[in-house]
Amino acid sequence: MDHLQKQGDMKVAIICVCYNAYDHLLAYARSLETAISNAEGVEFSLVVVDNSTQLTGADTLSLISGMKFDYHYIKSGNVGYFPAFKKGVDFLPSLSDFDCVAVSNVDLSVSDDFFESLTVCLGELPDNVGIVAPAIISQERVADLNPKTLYRPTRLSLQKNIFIFKRLWLFRLYRKLSDLKARRPLIKYPEGMEFYSPHGSFIIFTRHYFLSGASYDYPQFLFGEEDFVAEECRRSGLKVSYQPSIKISDFDHGSTSREKLSFIANEHVKSIKYIVDTYHS
Repeated sequence: MDHLQKQGDMKVAIICVCYNAYDHLLAYARSLETAISNAEGVEFSLVVVDNSTQLTGADTLSLISGMKFDYHYIKSGNVGYFPAFKKGVDFLPSLSDFDCVAVSNVDLSVSDDFFESLTVCLGELPDNVGIVAPAIISQERVADLNPKTLYRPTRLSLQKNIFIFKRLWLFRLYRKLSDLKARRPLIKYPEGMEFYSPHGSFIIFTRHYFLSGASYDYPQFLFGEEDFVAEECRRSGLKVSYQPSIKISDFDHGSTSREKLSFIANEHVKSIKYIVDTYHS
């Protein structure tokens, strides 16, 4: 990537969205502090967009503000995952200055060599890569959550999911089958493999995603973010690239697991309808 070669230092922003999960947020920030202390030539900014309704995190936020990276805090209403991400992106002073911008949950931790691996990866990527999908190792499933979806779903398959998610008994069965499928031995995919959509808990956008004009304005509250960014890449002639040298640990739904199943199902339906209407018409 020419920008890295000319600039020398890498500039990274992570925008994480917190919803009543300050314990996870603190552990996540500590892992980022450890990783940045192991890296040279990286300018890192953490933007916390706080959607929390239970404001109990003053001590946590104070601790993060003293960590060894650039830190910004945005208090938000409970607007949802990608709407909060958009707030964070719009807060950044000059988006084109960043080599990459990531969106993430907070029930995660990064590996100690995260920024070192990210630097190497971005320096070698072709300009047609819009999204980097890291290895996201689920601690519950002991499996890599990436690649999320290998191939573009058809309109019919999305409509089938709408039918399922509208019926709670079918949705419960769907979730049980999905969990069983996910509890498989760790499948190793080749580095640099291109596929349809990345897992939404940690998505890395390269500067080419934003320079291409691909949108980050996904208006749905929850879910469907993976298909949204995949379709925006597709529209812009960009690729999603699997890069397992970049490692994330996922502690599985620190916030959404606390929500009612009927709420989760309804949000799935709304998000799938948006994807169908916007990209499969």
